[in-house]
Amino acid sequence: MRIAICVKKDIHGLLAARILAARLGFAELRFFCSVKTRQAEDDVPALRLMKLLERDVAIDTLAMMEPPTPGLPHTDEWVPLHDMRADGGAATLLAFKPDIVISARFSLIFPQRVIDAVPRGIVNVHPGALPGYRGLFAPFWQVLRGERELGCTVHMVDRGIDTGPILGVARVPFDATRSLMWHTAGLYRGGVAIAATAATTLARGSQPAGTPQPAGGAYFRFPSAADFAALPIPIVRARDYAQVLGDAFMPLHGETCTPQRQAA
Repeated sequence: MRIAICVKKDIHGLLAARILAARLGFAELRFFCSVKTRQAEDDVPALRLMKLLERDVAIDTLAMMEPPTPGLPHTDEWVPLHDMRADGGAATLLAFKPDIVISARFSLIFPQRVIDAVPRGIVNVHPGALPGYRGLFAPFWQVLRGERELGCTVHMVDRGIDTGPILGVARVPFDATRSLMWHTAGLYRGGVAIAATAATTLARGSQPAGTPQPAGGAYFRFPSAADFAALPIPIVRARDYAQVLGDAFMPLHGETCTPQRQAA
């Protein structure tokens, strides 16, 4: 059984990879990472700060000083995917011949040819409650819009964007004393745990129960500087950053990431 893990090369991607490596040890895993960046990440000061903390410090600096973890390749050994072109990233991913793909915080859209080539399907971890929060930066928009409980939806990938059948939802109550980073990490912890369970079911030859998404919904893009100014909580707090770093670099055998609340 071959499972491809597709993440972003940042602190939340490392957290997701660590949870999946701990829970899917029965399979041959290969770790791929998107390296796509968008202009907004340089133009909006808050996004520059997030990139600094989540990638430059956490991955390019701290991860480089960590010893190898058995069962989890070092981040500089993850296979970079720059695109999903047939002769580019798609070919690189499919050369592994994965039976299952798990996508968590992955920045690229899977084209139909890739979806069709993965026999048991692609499971996506989307850090927003679907269908209401499709697209980019879902944790941010849920907080900005005053949700008292944030959702992370795990779904099968189909030809749409964040539209496939829902396998489960992890929920994190909004906490005004914590930061956006803390909420985002909590959403991924819960969602990735659900994805690991779904992948285990698929690996056994069964199909996890999925629920079609209701009609409607909304699609969001990157927030602007004005949007960040209206956010009721800080982007990060020191204690939250320390906690997320600790979780991301935790030994595999110490993994205890359980959704705070799960709904089918």
